[in-house]
Amino acid sequence: MSRKPKHIKNALLFTFLLLSGQGLFNRARAQDVDYKSYSLFVYNFIKYIEWPDSKSQGDFVLGVLGDSPVIRELEKLAATKKAKGRTIVIKRFSTAEEVTECHLLYVTAGKSGTIKALRDKIKNKPMLIVGEREGLARKGASLSFVTLEDDVLKFDINKSEIELHNLKIPGTLILLGLLI
Repeated sequence: MSRKPKHIKNALLFTFLLLSGQGLFNRARAQDVDYKSYSLFVYNFIKYIEWPDSKSQGDFVLGVLGDSPVIRELEKLAATKKAKGRTIVIKRFSTAEEVTECHLLYVTAGKSGTIKALRDKIKNKPMLIVGEREGLARKGASLSFVTLEDDVLKFDINKSEIELHNLKIPGTLILLGLLI
């Protein structure tokens, strides 16, 4: 009967724990996203972005494309806050084809591949597209979230996309984000 020396067993056990620990760390890190902060950023976008007068009546419609824990936070926000004195209504969409009129469309990370189709579909309509995943502002979203190296949450701003949709972004908001 051959037995492995104790140091080899320990090395194998250490390697296994290290590799499985890395998997747990990555999953925990992905779950550490602070969706409440995302929802508060969205609320501030609503407060500071200006929509044309034609979109200033009735409920403020906040659309969400896809599924994300942020939906729960946005629903809590909508239950307690107003958008420029208007009731916030959350509309959920499963596909880009389902997207209808809304003031702000939040595109979840799982639906980030639909940005180009959305951009073509809502061309020139006064709709702010906010991407949950980094890099979406470069692909056609108006704004997208970015987590910096020191875990600071920021957002990219695609000013030309915002202007293309007849929206106005104040300089104070531009100073807080990262202009691309």
